[in-house]
Amino acid sequence: MKVSTSLPIEEIKQQFCQTLNEQNTLILSAPPGAGKSTCLPLWLLTLPSLVNKKIYLLQPRRLAVKNIATFLAAQLNEKVGETVGYRLRNDNKVSKNTRLEVITEGILTQIIQQDAELSGTALVVFDEFHERSLQGDLAFALTREVQTELRDDLKILLMSATLDTEYLIKALPDAHLLCSEGRSFPVDVTYQAPKNHQRWREHALAVIKDKMFNHVGSVLVFLPGIADIRFLVERLSNQQVEAVQVCPLFGELSLKEQQQAIAPCSKGYRKIVLATNIAETSLTIDGIELVIDCGLEKVAVFDSASLMDKLTQRQISKASAVQRAGRAGRLMPGQCIRLYGKDEFERRPLHSVNDIQQADLLPTLIEAARWGVTTLADLPLLELPSNTREQQAWQELKSLTIVDEKLLLTAHGEQASKLPCHPRFAHMILMAENHGQQAQILACLIAATLEERDVFKGEQAQFDCDLAHRLQLLIQDKSNRIPLLTRILQQASRLSRQVKLSFNIKSLDLTKAGFLLAYAYPERVAMARSKHGDYICVNGKGATIHEEDVLANESFIVIAQASQRDSKLTIRLASQISLAEINEVFSDKIIEKNIAKFDDKSGRIIARKQTSLGAIVLSEQALKQAVTTETISAMWCELVLNKGLDFLPWQAKDLSLMARWQWLNKYFPEYGLAIIDDNSLLAALSKWFVPFVGDIKTKTQLAKLDLSQMLLSLLNYQEQKILSKAAPTVYVGPTGRHCPISYSQDRSPKVSLPMQELYGLTQTPDVGIVEGVAGIKQGVPLLLELLSPAQRPIQVTQDLVKFWSGSYQAVQKDMKSRYPKHYWPDDPANAKATNKTKRHIKE
Repeated sequence: MKVSTSLPIEEIKQQFCQTLNEQNTLILSAPPGAGKSTCLPLWLLTLPSLVNKKIYLLQPRRLAVKNIATFLAAQLNEKVGETVGYRLRNDNKVSKNTRLEVITEGILTQIIQQDAELSGTALVVFDEFHERSLQGDLAFALTREVQTELRDDLKILLMSATLDTEYLIKALPDAHLLCSEGRSFPVDVTYQAPKNHQRWREHALAVIKDKMFNHVGSVLVFLPGIADIRFLVERLSNQQVEAVQVCPLFGELSLKEQQQAIAPCSKGYRKIVLATNIAETSLTIDGIELVIDCGLEKVAVFDSASLMDKLTQRQISKASAVQRAGRAGRLMPGQCIRLYGKDEFERRPLHSVNDIQQADLLPTLIEAARWGVTTLADLPLLELPSNTREQQAWQELKSLTIVDEKLLLTAHGEQASKLPCHPRFAHMILMAENHGQQAQILACLIAATLEERDVFKGEQAQFDCDLAHRLQLLIQDKSNRIPLLTRILQQASRLSRQVKLSFNIKSLDLTKAGFLLAYAYPERVAMARSKHGDYICVNGKGATIHEEDVLANESFIVIAQASQRDSKLTIRLASQISLAEINEVFSDKIIEKNIAKFDDKSGRIIARKQTSLGAIVLSEQALKQAVTTETISAMWCELVLNKGLDFLPWQAKDLSLMARWQWLNKYFPEYGLAIIDDNSLLAALSKWFVPFVGDIKTKTQLAKLDLSQMLLSLLNYQEQKILSKAAPTVYVGPTGRHCPISYSQDRSPKVSLPMQELYGLTQTPDVGIVEGVAGIKQGVPLLLELLSPAQRPIQVTQDLVKFWSGSYQAVQKDMKSRYPKHYWPDDPANAKATNKTKRHIKE
């Protein structure tokens, strides 16, 4: 099949160059394969307005950086590092002659932090801008601020195939939009949904096998994660299909391994590339004319409970699906098989949730503080995180002494911001300096280890969460054959050089790992609560470790990695720490206080001297001196807060008082009585409970308290009178009988009394009114439960007049037959109330 060499983007070259010369902010939308990454950058080198000035081309992925730089340099018949170069965190090829640098977003942020005016730079190009990583958003915001505040001649170009252009035009009103047509190579999209979505891997395997045998060209398969790739590599490698290479492609492979996956096949061979979304943009894999898209991706979502990124599998957006399909039509007509239904595709969101709403904000905030802002709203970010998430992250930086109370970078924070690792680990490395060079080198090794995936796999890690064992493996590895271990050691060495140390790991004391880790995760120091792997953290969170784990019997640990399950953390990686080390690290945060504790067995208060770090009680011993009433009151108060109001010895009269009071709160709020629902009473313990319990030391004494009088202390004299009159405890009937009134959440309180004792009443008694108070003129009629002489209910009414003139006749007939000795008048409304039989009435 003949492959076209002309690129569609050439059609807008003149318009693009003219617009870029005249405007400083440009948005370019161009479909996959148009040439925006591989052709357009070369135009920039020829523009008169950009001559002898630096151009930065940002790519969101390391693999794309190196490949694009190599490709562009080859177009100029040069080596990388001459006119075109690249810069990565640990790898760069640039020279004094380099004008076009291909870099990642994080590199641009560091460049701007070191040169706020981007001196000598004419243009910054953000390629694949739709990916919107948090680092990319920050790099763009800083660049935009340089442009608007310091360099009005600086040019910015945003490029992508699936940009939300409408949103960007609103956010950047000065921007000019250009669009380029894509390649003419069509991509035929079909859908093959699995019958069982839980078994999508097996379905993908079946589809791939079919194409392995029956498809002529190479295949690119998009999968969510590394485990899925390895699952398929293992099964496909057993097929032994001649001239077919199975190549994995994901971010944790070395750049060399990644380049091998995208390199052209040897003559007579074809390949099946199993890739994560690393292959979604900026890469052209020669020979690919078929894409198989599972429609899933794994995204790192920061979990504030576990303090770490959690890989979450989710469906990709429509924009990502379009990007993936476009990989098949880069060089020739292609096909795309989506392993899900067309109706499912139509229901998907147009764009994915942006990183800023779900990523760890600490690395971004330390850069913001380094730039000199105290809130992200001060930066021209295209989107802001929730205020709650941002404030929590600032609070964490304060606890690490990276920023002060005004959210300004401290001297310690200045140093931490320059270390190429997470702020928590930067803090740990700097604090380790106080404990000697070897401790600081160990801190560098810990930081490098924790920023990579676990070096233990499967069964090896099942019952071994000990970080020290991973560090031991790194120290003992002398072969340098395992890429992951090599990568960790290289990063640890770089961190050591940053703090001016020679990286020597031969004599490291690995028992100090937990001690150092406590600086990075102070809130995750944890103490054992039982012998079965149950722990409580400084921040009050519960954590569990398998009871067979090597760390399960340690009294104190520091949790490095965990996953959230229900309300507890499941520990994945941790290290032992001693009580003496905890006292040393947290000497300024450990609190010593005298407390009174309630002993459930004896039912008495026991005075204790307690040393604690957050929610952890480090030590406790008996207190010989007398306990103050304040301490006793505080203990009872804490006990009630923990156990709830049901812990108190409520009597029937207390419950009756609360029912009357709550009824008035609900139906007559005009009286303004204090609210006494459970939450309000717990919040007001200091007012009605604490003043009465300072001398009480046993639960037996507590049971003798008059809780009603304690509750009434919330009301003044006038309010108590209102409660008594508006919600009386009894109704006094015409015969003088005191009948208890039952209050509930129903509007009408209920009273039960013999029907005969209501003769002569022509108005239903009511409650709720206190004359002259609150202007209330109408009360609530009582719900009258009328009883027979045998005290059995015979009728319920709220309207006596209607009852006397209506259903009373039927009741009268029944009562006469049942209770002939009692008085059942024909006109009860005008009869005299009585509690006697007819014989006694006559007498």
